[in-house]
Amino acid sequence: MSVQTARIRPFTPTDYSALGAAYGRTYPDYPWSVEEMRHQDETFDTARFFKVRLVAEEDGAIVGAAEAGHRPSRFDPDSYHFDLWVVPDRRRRGHGSALHDAVIAALRARDARVTRGATKESLRDGTAFLANRGWKEVKRDWESHLTVEGFDFAKFRGADERVAKERIRISTYADELTRDPETPRKAYELNADCRRDVPAIDAPTPTTFEEWRADWVDAPGFLSDGFFVAIDRDGRWLGMSNLLESSGDKSFVWQGFTGVRREARGRGIAMALKLRTVTHAQRLRVDHIKTWNDQSNRPMLAINEAMGFEKQSAWISFEYRLRP
Repeated sequence: MSVQTARIRPFTPTDYSALGAAYGRTYPDYPWSVEEMRHQDETFDTARFFKVRLVAEEDGAIVGAAEAGHRPSRFDPDSYHFDLWVVPDRRRRGHGSALHDAVIAALRARDARVTRGATKESLRDGTAFLANRGWKEVKRDWESHLTVEGFDFAKFRGADERVAKERIRISTYADELTRDPETPRKAYELNADCRRDVPAIDAPTPTTFEEWRADWVDAPGFLSDGFFVAIDRDGRWLGMSNLLESSGDKSFVWQGFTGVRREARGRGIAMALKLRTVTHAQRLRVDHIKTWNDQSNRPMLAINEAMGFEKQSAWISFEYRLRP
């Protein structure tokens, strides 16, 4: 097919609906609502961080987009995230190349050192597109799904007993909020502690309580009664596991983050928490839970495998070096 001329231009707020519709055609399994897009943009501090988003138009319709920017939660002034997509029926027309080159040029203008993005292993055209332009694989994350109907809780009968013997109780953010006004700050501190050990290329950057609250509690998919926490007899929050609503597809929920403080690991807390999220997913009447885990995170992957999460195609992270 001959290469078509694409109009590459900056994204504007009037593009949200069209962008969301085009994204949905590209990734029907990963819905991204206009509400979620707006929330992410409105909570991104443009005074401190850089982000560029471009769209490709063909005959006046958005057929693709690309963006790059800082990651506030893992901030490195010379490192940027990268994302690019083109709707399936408008590929191989030069739109992807035009978007890629325009975003890379914007990063070069900032003297960026490196940018990183990811694509699904099963999307062969995406992996080939990046490899052909000099991108190198740096890590992989397993996507896993758990069907919640018919889940065999009997296999894990002793999970709650194990933590109860240690005088650890399982509660929710919603329930704790009714009795403890410090609940938001305790959740923030727990999250900050646990995420230090999440496998990642860049180290975590401390975020403020206000930033955390905007990203978590105020996010469109936040489920206060699907945010489970483990609390010891002294009231210390030891671990968490939460679900996030998918606003674009009610057939599933996301497994957000499961983490346990270092000193409390090996006591069955993570398993007890994740089992509660399955119960809650059943109450929500969804079909399945979706989650991702770095392939090197064997402790969490072992829990998922024991629970029956089924591995899907891996997400491959690539990086592009603009300078040493």
